Amino acid sequence: MKGPHRKLRVLLLYMAAATGHKQAAEAIRQALKEFYPEVETKSENLFRHGNPLVRRLLKDLYNTVIKVTPWFWNFIWDSKEIYWLTYGLTNLLYRLNYLKLYKKVFLPFKPQIVICTHSVACALSSVIKRVKKENYLLAAVPTDFCIHPYWFYENVDIYFLPHKELKEKLIGEGIDLKKIRITGIPTSLNFSKSHNSKELKKKWELKEGLFTILLMGGGQGVGSLREIVFSLDSSDLPLQLLVVTGANRRLRKELEGIRSKISLPLKLFGYTRQVDELMEVSDLLISKPGGLTTAEALIKELPLGIVDSLAGQERRNKQLLLRKEIAFELNSREAIIRLINNLKDNSFDLESWRKRVRKLACPRAAEKIAQTVMESLDTRS
Repeated sequence: MKGPHRKLRVLLLYMAAATGHKQAAEAIRQALKEFYPEVETKSENLFRHGNPLVRRLLKDLYNTVIKVTPWFWNFIWDSKEIYWLTYGLTNLLYRLNYLKLYKKVFLPFKPQIVICTHSVACALSSVIKRVKKENYLLAAVPTDFCIHPYWFYENVDIYFLPHKELKEKLIGEGIDLKKIRITGIPTSLNFSKSHNSKELKKKWELKEGLFTILLMGGGQGVGSLREIVFSLDSSDLPLQLLVVTGANRRLRKELEGIRSKISLPLKLFGYTRQVDELMEVSDLLISKPGGLTTAEALIKELPLGIVDSLAGQERRNKQLLLRKEIAFELNSREAIIRLINNLKDNSFDLESWRKRVRKLACPRAAEKIAQTVMESLDTRS
């Protein structure tokens, strides 16, 4: 794949710092640097170019809706009726807000390829491409196992989808089949690298032979991790815990405070770039079904127990994973203990489960996306 390319500039757009959208963008950037080192890349967080007050209001509104009225967010997230009712308003907002992004990012960088891992980034890039008559290759990369109407724009050149079932949905929305690629969700190249599990356990000071559970709450550390830790501690099962709290400093502080009150070995991590190693040494992941976390666990063939799925995309992710019998819904303490025992005593058919997982896992997604955009640009030239 490596080879001479004229000096190209690739812009990657995402939303918010500690999210799967950013991780996906960074994974693609990593692949571009690995396989096309002569290409200049730039990653941009859209929030940096928005009004701080509006940004804060939107974040607070989103957090309030998914916590207080999750049924409402679940309804509007991919509702075609809501999409068309708000079509004029959303397009007006995009047209009113694209100019700063264009002047601060697009104009000075002059990208030939724009890759978006968030639907708002895709919308704004579509507006800029149309209004400013730009000719860059525009690629859309959804980071969940489902997709909503706010991704669909005529001047998007390529859609990179997480699995083949979504292809028919896009065709039904009028998207040309030639624009659709099935690549999977892009994850860091580190997840496809093999590690020596024993050496990693020594590195992280874990006990060999002790069942290891990785608890994650997503980049924002959302979820009932504290309650799960107490439930596991009271189970009297021989376990050791790895807990990733993400950017949630308050949660990490709470867990630091209860460390002395529990008997289980417990290691705490904040926002870490070594999740691939933590997954490698774990026997079970308990987490929300975020797109990136799920994609990473699939590559590592790590059983996933789902807790606290947020309304909207995470609920849709959960539905798919449960339907394919890949993940396990953990809605009670008893369900958690039962799953652990099934995995420990080998009553669970791990080999059949792995076969199902491999049908959805895409360890080379970022590499495929990088290769496709480069080849597509060559074809257009």
